[in-house]
Amino acid sequence: MKCSYFVSFDPRFPLEENCSPFADLEDKNLLALIEGALGVVVPVYLTPARYEAITRHAKDCFPDLRSRFLYRGKCSQIELFRRSGVRHPESLLFDSPSAMLEAFGSGQLAWNYPFVMKGDSGGGGVSVFPVHDSGDLQRCCEKLKRNEPALVQRWVHHGGRDLRVVVYGDRAHSYFRVGDGSFYNNVCRGGRLDHHSHGEVQERGRRSVLELSRKASIHVAGFDLMFPDEGAPVFVEINFHFGRKGLGGTPRHRRHMGEAIGRWCSAKVKAQTEIIPCGMI
Repeated sequence: MKCSYFVSFDPRFPLEENCSPFADLEDKNLLALIEGALGVVVPVYLTPARYEAITRHAKDCFPDLRSRFLYRGKCSQIELFRRSGVRHPESLLFDSPSAMLEAFGSGQLAWNYPFVMKGDSGGGGVSVFPVHDSGDLQRCCEKLKRNEPALVQRWVHHGGRDLRVVVYGDRAHSYFRVGDGSFYNNVCRGGRLDHHSHGEVQERGRRSVLELSRKASIHVAGFDLMFPDEGAPVFVEINFHFGRKGLGGTPRHRRHMGEAIGRWCSAKVKAQTEIIPCGMI
């Protein structure tokens, strides 16, 4: 009998025991395999129901996908930032774009222009808009999805750049995205990459992201931070589906993932052997 083994449902990262991500989770032999494993590796694209069906029987999983399901929307991310006490833009959350328009139309919100409007979903800046006046407010609101939450945020003067920090387990990688003079810094919108400037600032960002990731059980994600002053970084949003160009492309991303899985497995083995001698299992 093996002292310890791991099961992988992700074909890109094989371990001692490997299963199809579409395997029958009612198969008793498969469930016994999961229950006997020291840990299970899952692909990030699992549905919540399938993830729950696996974790119900597993001792532990990597990556932990609960955060992806809980904080996939920008509004829920703001709620996470508030609970965690990290610095983030002052934000107003609304159930829908129409509720946002109604609130501003009532005259009860004393927000000065400019500010930023965001839809709850969407990456690459597709649902993020600068609002300079009431005309922008109406036009941008019409571009948001009608049946999902929306938010507005105070304008953050970030010097035309933000820091993308990508966390893989217990390590993080970072680079600046520098805008071309427009509102957007996204690489897909013309922003350029800067891996080397302001190393101390990048290190502060990485430390802050790793601290929040540990608290929120976020194993793999891209965080966007801004540094308007010498204070703590400003958390803007979390991207669970993030671009890989700044990391060196998909091959480098997979290497980071593989290394994170290796560290996670090693930590599990070490923790087990420190508690129970291997021969007694």
